[in-house]
Amino acid sequence: MNSQEVAELIKAEVDEVRIISERCLFASSDQRRFLNILKLLKANGVTHLSTITALDNGKAIELIYHFDCKPALLNLKIFLPLEDPKIPTITDLFPGAILYERDIMEMIGVKVEGHPDPRRLFLPEDWPQGKYPLRKQREEKTA
Repeated sequence: MNSQEVAELIKAEVDEVRIISERCLFASSDQRRFLNILKLLKANGVTHLSTITALDNGKAIELIYHFDCKPALLNLKIFLPLEDPKIPTITDLFPGAILYERDIMEMIGVKVEGHPDPRRLFLPEDWPQGKYPLRKQREEKTA
């Protein structure tokens, strides 16, 4: 699918779609519609998740799912609250997500609900619980 076809397919489930070129588009949505978008993609022949990017922007956790829609590349951004960042696993739809999801759980602290293998991937076993290397440091508020 080219960028226009992908945009048309997902338009009802996203907040915004920006077509950069015939082969590249960006879209953003929320946790509530997230799985609907992925099911639409899968039902329309999208089988490859390239990676998941995660970052703490200071206001929210941003997850960007990068899909190869052949020839278009879809970058789907989902915002999660800093206080309780969680998202359902997509390993049942895109099995290749298993390591990417383990990475975002461990490095940025997103709870991936239903993940089949939540073991640590990079950090040593004695790494402190609740400390995530890719989270921005926030000053503790004192009373």
